[in-house]
Amino acid sequence: MFNRSDQLPQSEAVQETTLLSLLDDVTAELATRLVAILNDNQFHLGFTVNLNIARTGSSPSARQFYFDAHAIKLTKRKATVECPLYDAESGKQLLLARATFVFIPLNDVAAKLKSKHDKEYGTVRNLPMPLLDESDAQALDASDLHGLSQVMNILPHGLVNHKAGLFSASKRRVVALVDFRDNLNGPPNHVHGGILATVLYNVSELLLSKATGISKRSSFASVRDINYRNGVTSESKDIAVDAIVEDVSANKVVVMAKLTHGPKICTTLKTTFTVPVPTSRL
Repeated sequence: MFNRSDQLPQSEAVQETTLLSLLDDVTAELATRLVAILNDNQFHLGFTVNLNIARTGSSPSARQFYFDAHAIKLTKRKATVECPLYDAESGKQLLLARATFVFIPLNDVAAKLKSKHDKEYGTVRNLPMPLLDESDAQALDASDLHGLSQVMNILPHGLVNHKAGLFSASKRRVVALVDFRDNLNGPPNHVHGGILATVLYNVSELLLSKATGISKRSSFASVRDINYRNGVTSESKDIAVDAIVEDVSANKVVVMAKLTHGPKICTTLKTTFTVPVPTSRL
């Protein structure tokens, strides 16, 4: 349940990206408990590798929710969990999530992950931002960057900082550089997967608006498909976010976004937006 203690005004709806993070947490909790039972309660670190969320209904005023998570595939090293999310007051199903996790047996997880990150990313600095050579590239203004940096309306502003960005109309593309602050952990020393997905969704939504002229209020994400390839450590700097319009058909627009650190692709998000009218601008 969301209330004033969650820093969410009574007049505001709960953002779907917030529910996305909750679905990640709920499915991960069930998967972790079941894998622990299969492995005689030996410690394993779990990572989300895919999270697919489809919208099945809407209830903008909903502030109380319930979940019904159940495992559909389960081994000692891998679990797939399906979880519908409902408006607790009306009983209406709003979202359907399917999440796949892998589990790794490690004794000193945090130290090993940090050592791996330092070796791979420790010398990455001054990363170039794509689109700099595009003749029509325009810098994102302060309002755009401020909007991208508001990850969720229940979290304080500034935990994620989009410090620069560009938009190209000819390439139907937006890129930005982002820094992550502390206190965003999911796995030890790593940014929560829901935060990463939200960052990618925000830039996808911005691109949709800039490329089509359609406002956020007039469109919605019918399907989100998230793949986690490499973790992003806490307080990472100069992470590149890159979104491009991949496909347009009738009243659907597909945006592919990726989050990279140096040569590594960390997370990808493919979003299918439903829009109210044919997108003639595209």
